Amino acid sequence: MRTGRPLLALVLALVLVLAWLAGCASDPEDPGDSGEPTSPSASGSSAPSSVSPSGSEATSSPPATPQSTRYRPDPAEVDAAAKRTAARAVEELRWVRQVTYTQYFGYLPPSASILVEADFEKRGGTTYDVRISRQGPGWQVDSVTPAEPVPPLADPSRLIRRVLDSDRIRLPWAGRADVASGRIAEEVLRSMLAVAEQHEITISVLVSAHPELVFGTDRRSRHPDGFAYDIGSIDGRLVVDPRNRAAVRDVMRLATDTGADQVGGPEDLDGGGSQYFADLTHSDHVHVGFDG
Repeated sequence: MRTGRPLLALVLALVLVLAWLAGCASDPEDPGDSGEPTSPSASGSSAPSSVSPSGSEATSSPPATPQSTRYRPDPAEVDAAAKRTAARAVEELRWVRQVTYTQYFGYLPPSASILVEADFEKRGGTTYDVRISRQGPGWQVDSVTPAEPVPPLADPSRLIRRVLDSDRIRLPWAGRADVASGRIAEEVLRSMLAVAEQHEITISVLVSAHPELVFGTDRRSRHPDGFAYDIGSIDGRLVVDPRNRAAVRDVMRLATDTGADQVGGPEDLDGGGSQYFADLTHSDHVHVGFDG
């Protein structure tokens, strides 16, 4: 009988469709990727679950994403596994709904410090400093430290209100709290406003959660004293994205025009001069610093 052949073809087609659907539903991350966090060693490292949910709640805040998804690093990242390891450690915290951004505070293998921004399940969010170290082929989480919450000024200045109200400056939870608290230098606030006249900018870090020392050195960073800011995205596109190079260069030059004496990013615009600098740590953001 010939009726068995159409039935067999129908069954095979159904199997293929089900297999395709299963493939679409699977996580496209490389199953062999070493970016999944491993447990901290027993030598005093703190596990992510021990972190308290210190964070910021602001009435004027970045809109929350309606549905949480696992963080995926940009394909252009210098070390996607390092960032994924840090992001997964924060995603494991029970009060965290979603990781929204990561950035290098310092990248000096076999160790690194990763900025991780996250939204909370209920309200608000914060920035974490996640320390990781390379163990064999992968990365291990050593510590997860949230930004310390700071109270806002009762009567903020007009300059502070301009920054907080700007629709061209996007601030993270911790960064918004930094501005509202009055701990950011006026030249930094004015610089952000000036750059934002030409480009929409997303600030990744100001003071909160930033290490006191430049990673791997004994030099004090300008961030903890309120004299620096970092830009993670320009005109809605990540700084690390190679397609955004023209805008990144323009923003770096604009920042210099505002009086910044420290401007770092993915590219050294003066070829080893004293005004600009580039390294792996700054491959994913623009650093703008002022001499306080």
